[in-house]
Amino acid sequence: MKYYITTAIDYINGKPHIGHSYEKVAADVLARWHRLKGEQVFFLTGTDEHGAKIAEFAAKQDQQPQAFADENFQNFKLAWDNLGLSYDRFIRTTDKDHLKAVETILKKIKESGHLYEGEYTGMYCVGHEAFLTEKDLVDGLCPEHGTKPEIITEKNWFFKVSSFTAQIKEAIVSGTFKIWPEERKNEILSLLDQGFNDIAISRPNVQWGIPLPWDKKQTVYVWVDALINYISGVGYVGDKELFKKFWPADWHVVGKDIIKFHCIIWPAMLLAAGLDIPKGVVGHGYLTAGNKKISKSIGNVIDPNEWVSKYGSDAVRYFLMREISFGQDGDVSEEKLQSRYEGDLANGLGNLVSRLTNMIEKYCHGEVPHTVSPEMNLSEIDLLLENFKFHEALQKIWEAIAWSNQYIDETKPWQVAKDNQEEVEAILSKLAAEVQVIGYFLAPFMPDTAEKIRLAFESDTITKIEPLFPRIEEEVLPSILL
Repeated sequence: MKYYITTAIDYINGKPHIGHSYEKVAADVLARWHRLKGEQVFFLTGTDEHGAKIAEFAAKQDQQPQAFADENFQNFKLAWDNLGLSYDRFIRTTDKDHLKAVETILKKIKESGHLYEGEYTGMYCVGHEAFLTEKDLVDGLCPEHGTKPEIITEKNWFFKVSSFTAQIKEAIVSGTFKIWPEERKNEILSLLDQGFNDIAISRPNVQWGIPLPWDKKQTVYVWVDALINYISGVGYVGDKELFKKFWPADWHVVGKDIIKFHCIIWPAMLLAAGLDIPKGVVGHGYLTAGNKKISKSIGNVIDPNEWVSKYGSDAVRYFLMREISFGQDGDVSEEKLQSRYEGDLANGLGNLVSRLTNMIEKYCHGEVPHTVSPEMNLSEIDLLLENFKFHEALQKIWEAIAWSNQYIDETKPWQVAKDNQEEVEAILSKLAAEVQVIGYFLAPFMPDTAEKIRLAFESDTITKIEPLFPRIEEEVLPSILL
């Protein structure tokens, strides 16, 4: 079995924030879960580095665009490494094999007769690096950036998206192309029913981009360039065996604001080039801070590195996956993170593992006396993860943690050990079985913590474990704003 999962690639004009982290952690949980089941997994993430906006930011810092990209992509790679992402490749759209893949697929689309030259006048949002329509605006402004789009007339190369919309709709309706959640699927079907216009795939007068192979005065539109990373990152040029093994992608995990590109334009490009379309697209919700969408322009951006340095990567991963129902919007704050840390993690899981390892050391000479079956059934977690119900999966795990802590309180092993060694061994064996299963199911969410639990119970002599979640004494400080 193979499993290929991708995230959106991040634009490097800013620094990573907790909203970016949410998507990446979710994809990493899925990648780790499928590896745990013995599947061959490829997990792709990376950075989007071309476009007029990047050139503009580079110029403001007196840098060439490539030097700016070489410096700023590292902010994202560092953040994802700090969060323990197990990606198989971190792709950059300035990578040589990506440049070659863009040229190759666009040549195929042109040869298939689905590109033509034309002139277009439209409302262009610099923040999105995309043309908008009247229905995209709120009070004449881009709802995402709060800016008025520029009216631009350009001569471009256009792609006949409309040639493939019926085929894409059929794939969605039949279930061969899945869109999750249901409201995102309905949104795409509505767009297809309204009729989808052809799109520009190139722009003139944009120096920082990939030149069209047959028209060097035009550079590839940054969104088209970015979408192609999903095939270039898995060997479309250079490693045909890798591409054959993993394409089509099982899931593209992206924000709900960019599903139009992933559910209509991208499948159309693939069909025009004679390639399989992905199996599915996940459109997750937004993280908010102070009940406002996290945004650099608003100034409520939270640095994930700060939270990780204070609470640890596993605590941040747990918080992001437990606090919010994936697919919906959800509000985050350091106060909520600290509450989860102290309650669920330190007093719940951490306390359980500490108590149990201490009692096994004291009352059973550091060995689990018997092999028994766990009390709580966690097998449904597989189905929950397949349906992106991360918070429900964690809730089930914490029910097992709560049961274990309650079982300790009710059976009082420290009293039983005074006069009934057989009974205390039975109690602690049952608890050890439970905690080891808890550790197994925690591994995709909290890999470091799960590994500590595994090592504690697989050692020759079990001793009281160091606190998994040390108490944080200092007051909660305001998150650093980027």
